[in-house]
Amino acid sequence: MKEDVEQEIMNLKQQPGQDMVILGSPRLAHYLMQHDLIDEYKITVSPVLIGKGLPLFQGLKEKINLKLIENKTFDSGAIGLAYQTVR
Repeated sequence: MKEDVEQEIMNLKQQPGQDMVILGSPRLAHYLMQHDLIDEYKITVSPVLIGKGLPLFQGLKEKINLKLIENKTFDSGAIGLAYQTVR
């Protein structure tokens, strides 16, 4: 991507096509959250406590309101949650 990530994401969101998905990149996710560039969050809660790693919602400047749009419980005990950003 170009140096101005925020503008590049805005340009991509204006184009027709499929949704953009970010998997396993906490730093990029934090940047996108801070710049209000995420429309939907899909979070899986696993029945395991790790105790280390990067916090999922680190460094937010203000709260982000979310609306639950989907939830699913898996046989493993994991729970899948989908939230839409409320603007």
